[in-house]
Amino acid sequence: MRNEGCGFMRAERCLCSGRVGTWLIVAALLLLAPSTPPVTGVMAQDVHHLVIQTVSGGAIYVVDVDTSGDNPRNLRYLTDGMDAALSPDVRQVAFTRWDNPSLGALGSLWVIDVNGSGERLIADQLRQPKAPIWSPDGSRIALNVQTGDRLKPEYKCSSELPNGPLQADENGDYIRVVVKVGKDGDIKVKYCYTLLPRPYWGLGEVDINDGRFTSLPHSLFSYMGDWDPQNPWRLVYRGERGLVNLDINREASWPLTDDVADHTPVFSPDGAYIAVTYWQHDHWEVHRMNADGSGRVRLTETSLRELADQRLSGKEPRSWNNAAPAWSPDGRRIAFVTDRTGRWEVWVMNPDGSDQHPLLSQEMQAQLNLQYFGVDERVLSWR
Repeated sequence: MRNEGCGFMRAERCLCSGRVGTWLIVAALLLLAPSTPPVTGVMAQDVHHLVIQTVSGGAIYVVDVDTSGDNPRNLRYLTDGMDAALSPDVRQVAFTRWDNPSLGALGSLWVIDVNGSGERLIADQLRQPKAPIWSPDGSRIALNVQTGDRLKPEYKCSSELPNGPLQADENGDYIRVVVKVGKDGDIKVKYCYTLLPRPYWGLGEVDINDGRFTSLPHSLFSYMGDWDPQNPWRLVYRGERGLVNLDINREASWPLTDDVADHTPVFSPDGAYIAVTYWQHDHWEVHRMNADGSGRVRLTETSLRELADQRLSGKEPRSWNNAAPAWSPDGRRIAFVTDRTGRWEVWVMNPDGSDQHPLLSQEMQAQLNLQYFGVDERVLSWR
């Protein structure tokens, strides 16, 4: 069933209409080496698929592509949901749905065949599940789940200033200062404010056969990244202070990077490299590093000439956003989304950042109406 822009469903019934549900999901989420690497493992399969999420909770499409992204064809609607991920055998797509966008609401994990048939529920009664990733053998799916803490705005008055994000009042003010003078002349100052919701995010895995959910070790704010294709015991996710390694067998974790700007890590097919979406001061860029966190290379950047041309044309200079990398099955290309043309489009480049160009035709790009909000959403999955 297609309902453009409506992603939180229970079974086959949609609980929203039009674009409202999509925007609510996005609002909920917002609260929340060598310069040229060697070619990575080449797969024998001729036809591969690129799955594209238009917006969190909205329409998911699939397009057939050759190994390195050549000859894209047969763009088709698949379903509605969040953070679609192709299975290792390229036959199925995992995604999640939320029953409603309220923080702490329940949701579910789903799987659909890549040809659009066989959509089925794998697990439900999960708290706002998102970002599913398949184990290398396809038997398990790891994902994010919401784990509690402050789920609603909280009004407080305290003698100390707040240390968290605040919600403005009806006058646009964030803090109200209340001064009281006692009978003895003592002056007491209190600061009144409303704290924004601050949900915790944890990690878990689901058995694809019986739907059994198992919690994985995590920190208070853990955002799912990727499963190492060559080391089934290893996951990499975004933590509070950078990327984190997780050994799911030993239930041990340790830092991979110490840069809080690293988001949505994704492994190359041979596990040698990781590409990330990186918050570059005031916009998004794509970086690449070795699998051990060393050898960081910035792959995308708005040229000085482009910025100068913007100023000469009377515009305020603005760097393009480049985000959501996904490796090609043979490791020779990296797909990503960019807004450099004035709208979000799917582009592709070499692993060293060279030869950046649109992956899809203009006709295909126009059908998708992509949106990216930087809430650790997965836009692309390529196998």
